[in-house]
Amino acid sequence: MGFLDRLIALLARRHRGDFVTHHTELAQVLHSEREYLKFRARIELTWLLPWETELSVDIETSVCDRLIMAARQAARQFSVLYREEAESAVNLALGRVETHPYLRRARVVLSVEPEALEFAREQMVEDLAIERHRTAQQVELARLTVLRDTMLRDGSIARLWWLQSDPKKLMELVKHGDEFEKAITLISDGSSKRLSVPGAGETSVAELVELFLTELGPEHRRLLIHQLDKVFRGYERPELADRLGVASGDGAGGSPDSDHGYGRYPEGVP
Repeated sequence: MGFLDRLIALLARRHRGDFVTHHTELAQVLHSEREYLKFRARIELTWLLPWETELSVDIETSVCDRLIMAARQAARQFSVLYREEAESAVNLALGRVETHPYLRRARVVLSVEPEALEFAREQMVEDLAIERHRTAQQVELARLTVLRDTMLRDGSIARLWWLQSDPKKLMELVKHGDEFEKAITLISDGSSKRLSVPGAGETSVAELVELFLTELGPEHRRLLIHQLDKVFRGYERPELADRLGVASGDGAGGSPDSDHGYGRYPEGVP
């Protein structure tokens, strides 16, 4: 065979090709985690095999399993209402999977049943309505919180807010008395703000002190007065210490260095 004959044979072989194509088609169901509905997926695989070579079942099965897993992971984050976006994402995911040199292309086509689309649209409308309602409630909560922390933070401000600059309502305040303070105590947030409302937390503390003093014996009462004298002077309120001594009538309000029984606890007091 001469050179020309060999060249013709080579060209004929090239024209016929040294490789053959092989196609695999898979039908799968891909689940959407948005509405828990299904995509119908058709995955088409194109193989390029050497001449007179058969595709191994093990290779085909392994590649198909990896591609199916990648398709499921990519599709689950999409709603069935966004089929085209889901299809693009799945095709990109298939292109990133390491498969086999024989595989030349993997392509997916997604479809959604009409009933699933209708259900997804209805659910989307319901979700939007719930979200609008939640947003409206949050706005109303913010408005009421601002109202509580500003106009209703104490009785005097609440009275001015209730008046709304109406002089005719001014004299009606007399009828209400301390009702504003009581109402503010009920709507306070239960934190330290409650103590800032006149007549709220202070009243309970005063009642406890009054109960404590009522049940206190004469000797313990005298000791308490001396201790309060030290406390008042320690907080640089000597005028209160002097008034304490006058009110008690036992001369407790003297110099902090004087004796007056300081440090002499009654028997049984640690």
